Amino acid sequence: MSMSNRINRINATIDNHIYVWSSIPSFAPMAEILRTYRDILVEKLLDLTARQAKRDAGAQDAVRLFLINFALERMAGQITSDHFTIFRDTETVQVILEDSYGIQCMADRDDILIPHQNEALKIIIQCLFHREKAADQKDLLCFLHMFSRAKPEERPDQDRTMRLRSMIWFIYLAIEIVKTEQAVCSKGLEYFRNKFKELLDRTIDGSIIDEESRRPGFEDGKWEKTLFGWLQGEDRREFAIKLRRQFNMENKIEHVNRCLLSDHRRCILVHVMSMFCK
Repeated sequence: MSMSNRINRINATIDNHIYVWSSIPSFAPMAEILRTYRDILVEKLLDLTARQAKRDAGAQDAVRLFLINFALERMAGQITSDHFTIFRDTETVQVILEDSYGIQCMADRDDILIPHQNEALKIIIQCLFHREKAADQKDLLCFLHMFSRAKPEERPDQDRTMRLRSMIWFIYLAIEIVKTEQAVCSKGLEYFRNKFKELLDRTIDGSIIDEESRRPGFEDGKWEKTLFGWLQGEDRREFAIKLRRQFNMENKIEHVNRCLLSDHRRCILVHVMSMFCK
C-alpha cells in the first residue's frame, strides 16, 4: 500500500472515532483531542501500523487502543486522596495516605503528596481498556468522571467506580513492592503475584509490624514504612479485608463488574515491573 493510501486510511479511522465520540456528549472532549492532535496522531499511527503489519495481526485493535489511550492521557488530571476513598471510609483512607506519603501545606489547604501519578494513570488506562475489542462505554465514562478535567454530566456506574478505585489501590501497593524489593524484577511475575498476596495477608494478620515488641517485623522490618505497614492495625483491619475482597485474588465470579479480574491484576503487575524495575 502506498504512503498516501496509508495516510488516507489513518485519517479515515481518526474521522470515524471523532464522529462516534462527538455524537455522545460525555465523550465529545475526546473527539476534540483527536482534532487538535491529528498531525501527531497520523505520524505515530504510521509507525504503529507499520510495526503491526509485520506481525500481521491486531492492527485495528492496536490503532483503536492507541487513540483511546492518547485521548485519555491528555484529559487526565491529578490523582488525589479522593480517588483512593472506597467503602465510604474517608477518614481511614486519609490517615493511611498521610502516614504513607506525607502532606504539603498550602495557603488554603493541606494536600496529601500522592507520588507516581503519571505512571499510575498510564497503567490505569492501559489495563482498563486493553482487553475489549470495543471499549466499554461504562468504563470510559467512569474514567472520565473520576479523572478528566472536563467532567461528564452523566453519572458513572457505581460498580465500575468501585473497580477503578480498587485498581488504584492495587497499583500503588504493587509499586511499593517493586520499590522495596527490586529482586522482584529478576524473579518474575509469579513471584511478584505471590509476594503481593503474602504481604496483603500479613497486613490483615498483623504480622508486617511486630506490635508486641520492639523487634523488626516481617523480613527485618523492611515493609514497615510501606503502604502495607500503614494498612496494618486493628482499626484498619476491616478496611484491608474489604480491599483484599475487591482485588478478587480467588477470581470469584460474583460482582464481576466491581472487582478486579485476573487480566487486570496481571496487566498491572506487568506494567509496574516495566516502569519501576531498574
